[in-house]
Amino acid sequence: MKKKMLAVLTGLMAMTAVCSATVSTDNIAIADVTPGSSIETAKQKLGTPNQHGDKFVFPNGIVIETADHNPNLVEEIETRSGGATPAGIKVGMSEAVITQTYGQPDKIDRDADDTEYTYYNADYSQKMEFKVVNGSIVKIKCELR
Repeated sequence: MKKKMLAVLTGLMAMTAVCSATVSTDNIAIADVTPGSSIETAKQKLGTPNQHGDKFVFPNGIVIETADHNPNLVEEIETRSGGATPAGIKVGMSEAVITQTYGQPDKIDRDADDTEYTYYNADYSQKMEFKVVNGSIVKIKCELR
């Protein structure tokens, strides 16, 4: 009986691990810039941006928004063209690469025009989203929550 109970518990734990899509915080980034890093670090990595209020638009198409409470803190980073995640996922790649790389998402939103895959880190303080249209990634966004 103890062996059966142990087998059932082990199976449940394995299913929980497979169902969890938690990604590590160091995987939530675009072009080596993470939410929570400084805007100065982003400038060192991405170049000189055009600034529009709390938005910084970089030459490679990456857009960063800073936090209201701290204008030097990267709150959100997104791309519709340049840069890649630490795992190498880029805009223009196939939708299938998302789940092949990160597993099943924590959340999927399907609309008539697009699908959005959302992944969270372990403490849900950061998230990464992939927007897909017609089977291709069109936007990647990472942000503090």
